[in-house]
Amino acid sequence: MSDAPIAIKLLIHARSESVGQEIAEACRGADELAPQCFITSDLTHAVDVSRDREPHGGLIELTGDVETDRQSIRELHAVAPDMMLVGVHAAEGDPGGVSSAAIVQFVREGVSDFLRRPIPQRELRQLFERLHPSGEPKRRDLGTCVAFISNKGGVGKSTLAVNTAVSLAARYPDEVLLIDASLQMGVCAPMLNLEPTTTLLDAFQQRQRLDETLIRQLAIPHDSGLLLLAAPTDPVAAADIDDQSMTRLLNLSRRTFRYVVVDTFPLFDQIVMTVLDIVSRAYIVLDNVVPTVLSAVQLLKLLDDLQYSRQRVGVIVNRFQRVMGNPSIDDIARSLRMPVDDVIPYDKRAIAAANSGQPFAVDLVRFSKLHRALRDLVNSIDGPAVETRMDEVLNAAAGNDRK
Repeated sequence: MSDAPIAIKLLIHARSESVGQEIAEACRGADELAPQCFITSDLTHAVDVSRDREPHGGLIELTGDVETDRQSIRELHAVAPDMMLVGVHAAEGDPGGVSSAAIVQFVREGVSDFLRRPIPQRELRQLFERLHPSGEPKRRDLGTCVAFISNKGGVGKSTLAVNTAVSLAARYPDEVLLIDASLQMGVCAPMLNLEPTTTLLDAFQQRQRLDETLIRQLAIPHDSGLLLLAAPTDPVAAADIDDQSMTRLLNLSRRTFRYVVVDTFPLFDQIVMTVLDIVSRAYIVLDNVVPTVLSAVQLLKLLDDLQYSRQRVGVIVNRFQRVMGNPSIDDIARSLRMPVDDVIPYDKRAIAAANSGQPFAVDLVRFSKLHRALRDLVNSIDGPAVETRMDEVLNAAAGNDRK
């Protein structure tokens, strides 16, 4: 499994946006991974966030109206029983303060802890440690979700997503889902030589009854053991798919599959932001030409502005070539101000494989630089495999060729 740290996700439910922002800023300053904070001031919205975003903890501003607060706590606890609920209040006797008797009632409703405003960062750090003692939030038996992103097309992002998913499926047949979230320009299906009869649009249209059984029925199986949830074939209809539906789909997929691999549209929109909120690791894909490197620098700056932790970001230089005038790996790392995690060399076979609908991960030239680089990438996600089903398939095929 990937050991990339995951930011804590927090629901912050307050009476006003300003109070919610105050609590969120305190939380972000108390943790080096900058927790993802979902601020709500409406209980219906808070319930939706608790169900769809699966936050690890919920900080609820207590209003002083005991019955109103109890109702809020009760509804949030009902929809997200695993979420740690924390009451945020002023000191007793201050405006908005909470009595000791009320605190007893809140504990009975499911509140685990209480914090006074302004919240000391020391107490917040202790809270984060209780959410997960190692400093990383509990996975709660959820599958690992990784995404391949870029704000520039033509860098081979989809090729990497497809071949990474195929390689993982070789290790874990029927336990890997590839989601083509490039809603208007999805190419994963043709890269796998598949003609899907169901797509993400079907999942969206049936979102109210979507469960583990239905998501497997909507996904198209591939010979490698991979399942594909393809992009819609109608780009106009695809525009109806919203970020809330994508959130539900991704969270359900993580509960259903060991690994979920997401390909994305080369544009930073609301869908991509939703994917980034949920994935364990986001791989920025670029090639070693100056315009693409500069584009990746801008993408990283945008992620920094959004307080997205760089510890959740990986960098892959794809189709790397040592050509006069092209940036080296060291040049790219200096420009990005972060190391390059994986380098995939240029190989004509990758292009031919994409054109033929036969992923290069399944061909027989398994000891090439291209295949070694792909295996390194997959091992960084899953860990080294002593023997995989793909090894067995290739060994059998090689034996048949010798006969």
